[in-house]
Amino acid sequence: MNHVKSKYIYLFFVITVLTTLVILGCSSRPNEASVPQKPTINEEIKNQEPREEQEPIEKESDKDVSPPEADNPLESGNDPLESLEPTQPLPPASLSPALKSPIPILYYHSIDYEEGNELRVPPEEFEAHMEHLSQNGYESVTLDDLYQYFYAGKDLPEKAFVLTFDDGYEDNYIHAFSIAEKYGYSGTVFVVTEWIGGKGYLNRQQLLEMNQAGWQIESHTVTHPYLDSISTEQIKEELLTSKEVLEELLGKPKVAFAYPYGVYDSSIIELCREIGYEMGLTIDRGWAGPEDPFRMKRVYCYAQMGLDEFRRRVENANY
Repeated sequence: MNHVKSKYIYLFFVITVLTTLVILGCSSRPNEASVPQKPTINEEIKNQEPREEQEPIEKESDKDVSPPEADNPLESGNDPLESLEPTQPLPPASLSPALKSPIPILYYHSIDYEEGNELRVPPEEFEAHMEHLSQNGYESVTLDDLYQYFYAGKDLPEKAFVLTFDDGYEDNYIHAFSIAEKYGYSGTVFVVTEWIGGKGYLNRQQLLEMNQAGWQIESHTVTHPYLDSISTEQIKEELLTSKEVLEELLGKPKVAFAYPYGVYDSSIIELCREIGYEMGLTIDRGWAGPEDPFRMKRVYCYAQMGLDEFRRRVENANY
C-alpha cells in the first residue's frame, strides 16, 4: 500500500513541475510575433568596410543595404521631353583595348550627414574631394566617353575620372549635383526606379534637371534585389523594366548598369547583354580597364576616409 502511495505522490509531483514550466514558458513569450521590421530611414545605408585588405570578388553582399520601400510610388503623368534629343546607343566594342590605360571610376552613395555611417559622406568632405581633383588637373568624363575611349578610339584627358552614385538618393541632387557643378564636373546616378519620388530619393523633375545638365541617369534595377537570389525571369524583369522606365522619362537609351550589392556572375552578365546594356559596373576594387565592359571596377569613396587615402586611390590604379 505504501508503495502504491509513493508512486501516486511521485506522479503528482512530476505533473506539478511540468505544469509550472509550461505556464512560465507561455508567460515569457513576447507580445508581438518575431517578424523582421523594415529598416528606418536612418538604417537604409549600413556601414561598408574599407576594401584595402580585400581582394576583388565577383559576388559581395556586404556593401549596400536595401533602403526601405519608397513612401511614394512612381509618379504618373507625362513630362515634356521635346528639349531632350535622344542619343544613339553606344557602338559595340570592336577595337583592340590592349593599349588603353585604366581610368578611376569613383563611386559614392549618399552625400549627407549621419554619424557612424561611412556611406553617408558629409557634403564638406565630398567638396574636399572635388576640390582636390580640380586643383590637381583632373577632368570628369561620362561613362559614354569611357566606353568610347576603351572600344571606339576616343581620346580622353590625361587625368580623366568618372563620378558615380548608387541608389538615387535625393541628396545627390541637393548636395552632390551643385558641388560637382561648381568644379565643372558631371557624374552618373544609378537609380532604383521603384524608389523614384519616394521619401529621400530623387524625383522625376530632379532627374530631368540633372540629365539636361549633362549627367547620366542609368539603371540599378527596379527594386534593388540580390540578383543571385531570384529567378532568371525576375532578373530579366528587373533589368528591362528599369531600363524602359528611365528611357521613357529621359528620352535617351540607357546603356550602363550597376549590379545591386555588387552581385554578378557570367549568367547575369549575359542577361545584361541580352537586354541591351553596354556596360556593367561592379564594386570590385581598382580602376576600370578595357578587359571586359561588364566587369568595370570602381573606387569606393566613404565618409572620414581622409584626403590622403582619397589621393592614394585616385593616383594608384592598384591601390
